[in-house]
Amino acid sequence: MSVWLLLPLLNSILSIAGTWTVYGLARANDHVCPLSNWVYNRTCSVQVLVKCCAIENMPFVSTSGMNLPENSLYSAVLNSVSVLFAAVCIFRHAQILDRKVDDATLSKGAMIVGFFGSAGGFIAGNCNPSVLMVLHYFGATLCFVSGCIYCIIQTALTFRAPITGKECLLVPLRGLLTSLQVVVSISYLIFFVHPDLTKQHIGVICEWILATNFYVFIMSFTFEFYYITSSVLLILISRPDDEKIAILSEQRGTDMSTFDK
Repeated sequence: MSVWLLLPLLNSILSIAGTWTVYGLARANDHVCPLSNWVYNRTCSVQVLVKCCAIENMPFVSTSGMNLPENSLYSAVLNSVSVLFAAVCIFRHAQILDRKVDDATLSKGAMIVGFFGSAGGFIAGNCNPSVLMVLHYFGATLCFVSGCIYCIIQTALTFRAPITGKECLLVPLRGLLTSLQVVVSISYLIFFVHPDLTKQHIGVICEWILATNFYVFIMSFTFEFYYITSSVLLILISRPDDEKIAILSEQRGTDMSTFDK
């Protein structure tokens, strides 16, 4: 068994468990309203604050991690997840290069998009929306849009560059997860800017679905990462004077003598 399968697994578990733990802490400290709540007010008086849900208490992912003490965990989770996701993108690209060089350009595009998503998550996690709202929303937008595009490209690569022999299951699964990601992303955009508070709460639910669904998609890479071999690692550690680091450039061929010049 390849230990590398733990990389996407750890990335997904850390993200899903971490963000939902942040929400749980925010609920325990009455910093956000429950996802089951559908009644909101524009403002709440101090006397009825416990029983009243105001617009600023909507349980968006970022709102859940806006206040102390959950803010510290929120930043730690997003920073860790961003680094692990970037690593997943690199290993996935190297594996495609190792197995099917014809799809190197498409795979490189997916890796670059993944890097943008990783950077977006890092920005969102370190820019508190109560202080740096514009930067936070820029990072969140970059994260969600890049994640959606990454799912689309990787689903295409699953079909074009089979690795596990289980693509008859993985292609429909990722197709379903990608379709959900695209549809919910569009719904999220529509409801997030809607003036009606009930519609905005639907946007809240869409955001949590997006965050969870994306890392279920990443978890499915466990199947491919099981098959990571020494040749994949060779691509990752190839010397710059041999091939200009194949992981960031299109491989010129499949002959391994390229690395032994």
